[in-house]
Amino acid sequence: MTNAVFHWPVSSLVQITDCHLLATPDALYQGIKPYHHLRLVLDELRAEAPLLILTGDLTEDHSADSYTLLQQLLADWPAPVFLLPGNHDERGALDQLSQQPPFRPERRLALPGWQLWLLDSKGDTPAGSFPVPRLAELECWLNEAGHQQIFWFCHHHLLPVGSFIDRFDQQDKAGLLAMLKREPRLRGLAHGHCHHAYQYDLPEFVQVGCPASSVQFLQTPDWQTQDQGPRACRWVFTPDGRLQWEFLQF
Repeated sequence: MTNAVFHWPVSSLVQITDCHLLATPDALYQGIKPYHHLRLVLDELRAEAPLLILTGDLTEDHSADSYTLLQQLLADWPAPVFLLPGNHDERGALDQLSQQPPFRPERRLALPGWQLWLLDSKGDTPAGSFPVPRLAELECWLNEAGHQQIFWFCHHHLLPVGSFIDRFDQQDKAGLLAMLKREPRLRGLAHGHCHHAYQYDLPEFVQVGCPASSVQFLQTPDWQTQDQGPRACRWVFTPDGRLQWEFLQF
């Protein structure tokens, strides 16, 4: 991935997460056809043509065919598309896709008054991992960010949400939390992984869970899913430093 900063003049975007695509369009995941759910989201958004950030678990079965379906769905998308790996994803496949328009390889986006950082939280298990070298890179980015407000997008959550998925959160979260609490420019993070729409408004930062385009997870001690239709999250980062989000349902 390039260390360059991608500049975009528009203050709004849409986050899509946990698509769980399989090798064929009609394949089932938890009772739904994830390809058709994602296609509906994209069809509904096409006229708006927002920049897209996809925050992981884009595939369910790790197959090359599932990434081919993703590429085909987005091949003519009229705005940039950024891909982050989740625990189900293959970095190599995403890196390859990110070299093909409309996909972009950058991990920093500059909007008017803001920088959005796309953090790779994928580890060797379903839980998140953010080793020391990645944390050191964020410190370098802080030094280069000037007075811009900063917001993170990633796959795994830092703060517990109170369900079974907390066993698979960001395991080495201490350094990231310390950075969020000490740096006033860092306004918070949005993530996937939990398949659950919620927000935590803390004094130092916010944590926002984007609902999945596939199925939602119930807030229970064991894994239970529910089809609420495809979902996503719209974000607005205003040049004067305000932060707004809206959970979408299609």
